[in-house]
Amino acid sequence: MRIVVTGISGSGREEYLRKFMDLSRERGIEIRLFSVGSMMFETARKLNMEIKEDKILDLSPSSLNFLRATVFEQIIRESENHENIVISTHACFRWKKHVFQAFDFHYLNELSPDMFITVSDSVLSIKNRLELSLQWRGRLKLKDILVWRDEEILLTKSIANYRGKPFYIIPSSSPGETLFNLAFNPGSKKAYLSYPITHLENREAGIASKDVFKEKLRELGLTVFDPGEIEDAMLIEKLKEAKASGRDKLIVGSNGCEIGVREMEEVVEDLLDQIVARDYQLIDQSDFLVVYYFSPIMSPGVLSEMNYGFSNNKKVFVVFQGPESPFFNYYSTKIFRTEEELISFLKEEGIVS
Repeated sequence: MRIVVTGISGSGREEYLRKFMDLSRERGIEIRLFSVGSMMFETARKLNMEIKEDKILDLSPSSLNFLRATVFEQIIRESENHENIVISTHACFRWKKHVFQAFDFHYLNELSPDMFITVSDSVLSIKNRLELSLQWRGRLKLKDILVWRDEEILLTKSIANYRGKPFYIIPSSSPGETLFNLAFNPGSKKAYLSYPITHLENREAGIASKDVFKEKLRELGLTVFDPGEIEDAMLIEKLKEAKASGRDKLIVGSNGCEIGVREMEEVVEDLLDQIVARDYQLIDQSDFLVVYYFSPIMSPGVLSEMNYGFSNNKKVFVVFQGPESPFFNYYSTKIFRTEEELISFLKEEGIVS
């Protein structure tokens, strides 16, 4: 199995891969991880090239291409001795207000990957991690991060489509088992978990109940894609809180990262559009939808996801106690009154063991 995993700086890509590698090792599967960025710095040191972390992207294109080619030549040589490899890399870089690719098609063809993954996270989490980095501190506004994140996903997906290979977005907060199942457990069915978020009387209790249900599905062997594991909507909530209290700045993260209210206001529309597009991608990469509906108030978001999935050849299984709506019923494959009814059905149908 040869897997290419991309993700912009600050996305949590390397942290996620550590979870995946640890789990794979526990289950007796050895994987060789090639981290292209780290290998480029190591190659430069071996060649007596003194390159500071915050200056590598200022190198000339020819120097960057040389380092990258040297690294990929090494990867190709060493990969011959390993059955399973993961190549951790960027698909592109956004540096000084322009974008450039971070890979070489020639070596990509030589490696012939079986699967492409983009690890992603919320814009606030990415911003916080970037401000902890010498290379990125103070360089990117929220708008830059949103654009770069979108470019990374699009470019990786385009390469996967061109090569006729599967592509998946994985939130960095997902368990390592998500990638493990995609790579080594093809029998694990993939489910998109849809649920209401807004207009809840007791949101914390509802989300907690959803999380317990999600773990039940994962324990049954399902690969569950939860859109809430990328908490982009948190920015909008924090923006409302800041404006209500009259603040012009917001402090996020453990390192006290400051973000201006004006900067947050400028990205709200982009953020909302990206949430919809990403959630539809998560539906596209799933086998079916599980709708966990714990509110009596109809959610436009849930109905839209049901409509999208149902209209794109996905079955939609719903846990819902009513009151029912003709539109809600129309886009449901089957409605269950309890979690236990759904789980029994999934077992009877052989969807889970």
